[in-house]
Amino acid sequence: MSTALLWTSATTSHELALDGTTLRCRKNNGQILRSVPRAVRDSPVGEKLSELRERLLRHEAECRSTVESWLLAGVPVPAALLARVWSDPGWRSSLEHLVVTVDGHTGLLTEVTEEGRTGLTGLDGATHAPPVSPVALPHPVLLSDIDQWRKVLDSRDAAQCVPQLARQIHHRPTDISPEATSIDDYADGYFEELRHATARAAQNGFVMRGGSAALRIVDDGVGVQARYWLGADDPGLPATTGRLLWVDAAERPLPLGEVGPVAWSEGVRMAELIHAGRHIDEQ
Repeated sequence: MSTALLWTSATTSHELALDGTTLRCRKNNGQILRSVPRAVRDSPVGEKLSELRERLLRHEAECRSTVESWLLAGVPVPAALLARVWSDPGWRSSLEHLVVTVDGHTGLLTEVTEEGRTGLTGLDGATHAPPVSPVALPHPVLLSDIDQWRKVLDSRDAAQCVPQLARQIHHRPTDISPEATSIDDYADGYFEELRHATARAAQNGFVMRGGSAALRIVDDGVGVQARYWLGADDPGLPATTGRLLWVDAAERPLPLGEVGPVAWSEGVRMAELIHAGRHIDEQ
């Protein structure tokens, strides 16, 4: 719990405060309660703080979504932008402890000054402060020493709000045909209703496009879109998943040999997350 909370009288015998995005309650004698009584939560002050809490939660979700999009875009973020948002708890929690690269230095991001200078913790535990430069957020599939970075993160007893080091990654199999344009590893996944499949796609942040769950990725500066077929019939009818493929800007399926490592990893991750929600007949 924060040490300096702003307590506001909510009822004749209770006070409320926001501890980050957690609503705290205490009695007038200073005793902290484990939960907020309904009458206190429903008070005018309780309702206002609850509304503020919801706005903060939405803001945090937007920050996480934006930072994740930077991870998928592979485009360096201007140092000045990070300097402007770092003091915001929602932005800071989304950025702090990510593995970043600045002016050739790679490390866990621990600080951004008002001038845009970053503080990085390297694999050796040492702190580095490279010159002010754009900040790149490497996708975990590109980190050859990812296990070492996980150990550094654990040694600091820290966690990443936006999963980078814990993100599921997938490498393209060496025995796959480079001329093929799709894979069927996640085909034939049965859903009792199509809406169950599309809902699972939405819950994991994917959009629907023409019957397919879709995700746009920038890989080595080239934009591609991964598509996983779910179905285009009545949402209440059964559905069976189909192939996973990648298309270029002209909507042409890419040969698998031309799909980059980030696009491959994210496309397979999308299909795996949705496929995992399929109906399994226990018999």
